[in-house]
Amino acid sequence: MGNYAERKLRERKVEVIKGVRVASYDGSLVTMNDGKSIPASTLIWPAGVKPSPVIAPLPGQKERGRLLVNEFLGVPGVTGLWAVGDCAAVPDSKTGRFHPPTAQHGLREGLVVAKNTEAAILGRPLNPFVFTTLGQLATIGRRTGVAMVFGIKFSGFVAWVLWRTVYLMKLPRLPKKLRVMVGWTLDLFFARDIEQMLTLRDVEAPK
Repeated sequence: MGNYAERKLRERKVEVIKGVRVASYDGSLVTMNDGKSIPASTLIWPAGVKPSPVIAPLPGQKERGRLLVNEFLGVPGVTGLWAVGDCAAVPDSKTGRFHPPTAQHGLREGLVVAKNTEAAILGRPLNPFVFTTLGQLATIGRRTGVAMVFGIKFSGFVAWVLWRTVYLMKLPRLPKKLRVMVGWTLDLFFARDIEQMLTLRDVEAPK
């Protein structure tokens, strides 16, 4: 998946730099962890964010800023404290690593925590979190995508269509789905609209 995405980006004249991380940015210069720098007045950061600052003062062991939980998604040594999603480092007994903090994991972790909270109150056995990633989908623009579903990797237009289909299915409420579907349909027949129209007005301070 990564190799295909990289090849497509290079075909579009996008320079790809691998093996380094951004160490700092001062508004005009991006500095890498290898000491090299790139002049840039605009920096777009799509590589994720750090865990919520709410986690820092909470008791419990941390793993890269996330609360380390047990197989029941509870924080060891802290009764009644549970963590899921981006806030939790959930161990995967199958791989020996941590479950990725993706939406498909977070949704299922939430269900397990809901059941375990009830079970803890009623004195019942807790349910362990067990889940295998169904797959990964990503779009890289221009009706092109990459996908891995049940271990099968593919790319191109079919992967892009599948990504959009799954995205549409996960949207809440029918009106929202219809608005997105209409926008996507128009996108098939018209060029990308990069204009932004704003209505500016004076804002009065509250009295």
